[in-house]
Amino acid sequence: MGFYEKTKLKIRRFLLRRLPACRETVPLISESMERPLSLRKQITVKVHLLICSWCQWYMEHLHILRDTLRAQPAEPPETNFASTPGLSQAAKDRLKQRLTNLK
Repeated sequence: MGFYEKTKLKIRRFLLRRLPACRETVPLISESMERPLSLRKQITVKVHLLICSWCQWYMEHLHILRDTLRAQPAEPPETNFASTPGLSQAAKDRLKQRLTNLK
């Protein structure tokens, strides 16, 4: 392992020991999507995200979920169930017959 890799590993370990754990950072990531965080919390989250690939993945998925939900229409489209095709009467009779035979 070269000098650069060793130094990078030492810096990463140093920061991981001093930063909050993922368990404490994940709620901050979620909270940051709802309202602005204090400067200290913003810096803590950004530094943690530089180091932790799992929290990066979590944040990316939160953004995907948020964007997907925002793209959905506010109200579901009206569905007219009377016009949708249903089971034929013969199929309904077969189902009734089989259900009564199970008893």
